[in-house]
Amino acid sequence: MIRFVDVHKSYRVDGKDIPALEPFNLEVADGEVFGIIGHSGAGKSTLIRLINMLERPSGGHILIGDTDMTTLTGPSLRAARQRIGMIFQHFNLLSSQTVAENIAFPLRLSGKDPAAIRGRVDELLQRVGLGAHANKYPSQLSGGQKQRVGIARALANHPSILLCDEATSALDPQTTASVLDLLAEINRELKLTIVLITHEMDVVRRVCDRVAVLDAGRMVEHGAVVDVFLHPQHPTTRRFVNEALPEEAAGEQMLYQRVPGRIMRLSFRGEATWSPTLGRVTRETGIDFNILAGRIDRIKDLPYGQLTLAMRGDGVDAALSALREADIDVEELAR
Repeated sequence: MIRFVDVHKSYRVDGKDIPALEPFNLEVADGEVFGIIGHSGAGKSTLIRLINMLERPSGGHILIGDTDMTTLTGPSLRAARQRIGMIFQHFNLLSSQTVAENIAFPLRLSGKDPAAIRGRVDELLQRVGLGAHANKYPSQLSGGQKQRVGIARALANHPSILLCDEATSALDPQTTASVLDLLAEINRELKLTIVLITHEMDVVRRVCDRVAVLDAGRMVEHGAVVDVFLHPQHPTTRRFVNEALPEEAAGEQMLYQRVPGRIMRLSFRGEATWSPTLGRVTRETGIDFNILAGRIDRIKDLPYGQLTLAMRGDGVDAALSALREADIDVEELAR
């Protein structure tokens, strides 16, 4: 659906080119939710704005399907942008217009028939759960309701791509969860491709299929969320994971130093999460173990579990081999 080919971006400041994004290549598949995560200044907002040409790259090509967005100007660019909806961190609603009028705004710009606009607005109000709020003004809405108006407005022209620029950063945790659930529902039912930027790994874990990690304008890691979250390779990625799991990260090194044995992390995915494999293997190999940390959760719809163990006994190597044969990821942290 979206392909970046040797794309880079610099800004001219005081006669010098300041790089915002180093050259990178990336593909976003049709119908997936793709997360872009990075701290402030990493370049993630610049990257997402390149997709609809709100920012033009300094070099490279950005293709949506077979269309090279970097070649479009004027009417052809405006037509292409109608197929790309965008949701903003601070909602960007028109304060002098009602909820219904805000949703209708892009349809009026497109020259749609008034009757068709009314029908589409009513449909979108029901989809985002705001059917009773059509005649209210933004000042009368909560933050979550404002963001739902923003989502409905972004969907107005039947886009094939939805860009989310820190769409939940201004919301409290409970409201964030409800908005993410709505985005997941939209992705599932409308088959939209969603590109979501955030600085929170928990947002990525809840809704994304794949993720790219940015650090100071460089793409340092990307892949399936389950792989990146359970086995982060780059220090920046590990920091994001640790921020999502602060208690475990804080206690890890202390536990490693105080507990005897080989410190192992076991990662379970899918049905293996519920299987009693560890108990069977430890009985067969006669080893002892202490559970130092553990959790069971979901990455989008996939259940996963992680256990950090201190393992002791002559059969540890045999136990680790048996666990790997059972498709359990095994990582040695200390010995």
